[in-house]
Amino acid sequence: MTQNLGQIIQASGGIFSRSQALDCGETDRSLAAAVRDGALVRLRRGFYVPADIHAAADPSAKHVLNARAALASQRGRVALTGVSAAALHGFAIHETRLDIVHLVRLDNGSTRTEAGIVHHGSRRDIVEEIASYEGILVSVPARAVWEVACRSSLEGGVVTADSALHRSPEIKESLDALHDRFALFPGSVKARTVMRLADGRSESPGESVTRVQFYRYGIPMPELQFRVIGSRNQLIGIADFYWDHFRHLGEFDGKVKYQSLLRPGESASDRVIQEKRREDAMRAGCRGMTRFVWSDVMRRNARHTMIDLRAALDQSRRLYARGRTVIAS
Repeated sequence: MTQNLGQIIQASGGIFSRSQALDCGETDRSLAAAVRDGALVRLRRGFYVPADIHAAADPSAKHVLNARAALASQRGRVALTGVSAAALHGFAIHETRLDIVHLVRLDNGSTRTEAGIVHHGSRRDIVEEIASYEGILVSVPARAVWEVACRSSLEGGVVTADSALHRSPEIKESLDALHDRFALFPGSVKARTVMRLADGRSESPGESVTRVQFYRYGIPMPELQFRVIGSRNQLIGIADFYWDHFRHLGEFDGKVKYQSLLRPGESASDRVIQEKRREDAMRAGCRGMTRFVWSDVMRRNARHTMIDLRAALDQSRRLYARGRTVIAS
């Protein structure tokens, strides 16, 4: 790979086109050989990414690479929209196909789906909500959140909205300002529910999905990121969920959570032990704690999980009524 092509790749977010490669001295034969040897990944016709960049990207980042290539391949004025815009802004994505790129036509182009791209028609006022981000046109963050909320599942919408609010709490005002704009948008009823449930205190997609199941099954909404304080006024831990009326704690327990907490030289099993000690200390001031994992809160299992949770909450409330324990904070 020539130095000039490396500069192009850096400037374009990791991708390059066939024409750019030819201008830098590559040939169709050398490009085909690089793909065959595993040095390059072909994103779509005429667009490539170095294999090391592609391998290091998570699914959302891979989608952004594909989106950049799809955008660059278009004739006419277009912008990234929906999940593609949300991914570019760095918001979490859940239960949304990442093999399809979403573009909005700013050139009066027709609505259609072709070659892995959904082309959305646009209204005249959409230009007010399109901006340049990292050198490409894209729906502004608040609009991207609303678009995802309208087009995805309730879980997917809440995950993206929570992520946006967690990254940028100030986006709340912009989300509220778009409420009337999306009143007649397909999927707007669900999107309004997303906005009611959205909470930037959620720190992971798992926590967001768990809260959606609380909503679906009529579980009272808990306080989020509850600080459990010990008798010496020391912080024992922070629980993902806390129901004050029931004196009950809840934690979403994902593998990623343990990996992110690892200290240098510490194994996953060491962290599990530490988490168990932390849980025991937090339980000391409460009547109970419920842990959730991904399989518990997926829709096929959520009903049984929420039935068990309701029983655990009732048990904690009965224990509290008997005065067996006193909450730590």
